[in-house]
Amino acid sequence: MKKKVLVIFVTILLLNSLIISQNKNREKSNQKEENVTFVSFPDFFNFDVPQPWPRWDKAVNYFLNQVEIEQPDFVAIAGDLVDGRWTDSPECIEQNGTLYYSDWKQRMKKHDLKYYTAIGDHELGDDPWKKDKLKLNPHFERVYDNLLDMPENGPEGKKGLAYYVRKGDLLFITVETFQVVGDSMRCSVFGEQLEWFKKVLQKHKDAKFKVVQGHIPIWGNPSARSSSKLMLDKGKDSKFYKTMIKYGTDLYLCGEFHDVTISESEGLWQIVHGASWGRKIVSTEDYLVANMENNNLNLEMKRIYKDASGGHMWNVNKPRGPREIVEINSKTLQNGPEIIGEITINKKNGKKKYLNRSGVFK
Repeated sequence: MKKKVLVIFVTILLLNSLIISQNKNREKSNQKEENVTFVSFPDFFNFDVPQPWPRWDKAVNYFLNQVEIEQPDFVAIAGDLVDGRWTDSPECIEQNGTLYYSDWKQRMKKHDLKYYTAIGDHELGDDPWKKDKLKLNPHFERVYDNLLDMPENGPEGKKGLAYYVRKGDLLFITVETFQVVGDSMRCSVFGEQLEWFKKVLQKHKDAKFKVVQGHIPIWGNPSARSSSKLMLDKGKDSKFYKTMIKYGTDLYLCGEFHDVTISESEGLWQIVHGASWGRKIVSTEDYLVANMENNNLNLEMKRIYKDASGGHMWNVNKPRGPREIVEINSKTLQNGPEIIGEITINKKNGKKKYLNRSGVFK
């Protein structure tokens, strides 16, 4: 009798183990087959914008409605959500951060958009950084971390500031491209963050597509509109760039220049895009729609035309903020968003191909 019970017990354990193994394999298979769509639009807004602000709201809602139509799993905003010149004191950072980040988040919530953000120079008080401003850097980072509530899987010194997300065969990593060293601000990714970055890429080397977002470009001479044109220290000679190349990163998404410049180097596409809202010279909002499906990463750059007018909106410690009125241009209202470039990155049998290239991707 005891032997029968033991046999039955062992059989049940084996069956349970088999079922668990099959479920895990099924989950892994489903994960691999998962389609993922995301939309990227850095520098949204680049200023402190109250919610509501009736003379902007119709245009903002139009744009976010277009993003919502893409049915993204998430949106990516590589820095400069706010103006951030809250440099009077730690209390000033706390109060204004609570106000303007909360208003920014409310807009995303209204359109049911899951977001992943990166730190831009505006989240750290805006450049240039004199000694008094540099002393406030820990407060800027703390308020950003507390209020934006990004994943906490980054390096110890940058929890919530650098992090990664894995969705099926897509690895999406966000880095902070700014680091205080002594009495200066370095535009770079190095030290503890770089070591963490390497480990994430190594751990997820099985991901078919790897995408990184950071605020500033790495190489080239991007087209600029109303920008201070910050670039990564050492460019292609930086260990950050070389690490991305080593692990076969496909896209580096960045902003800062408020215009579109796309280039490819050693299999890595640098996509400089986005906009600054409320500046007459920045008359378009350019956003990237990315869809991962099986062996393909399909990319479309879309453009919305907009007009800024009126006086200057008040921003903390900035005499000439954005214009008080932003409207969608009649050209877009009539025709909808314009596709200004497309490409398909195809990966199959260990080979990478670029298909269907047009417009800004040529």
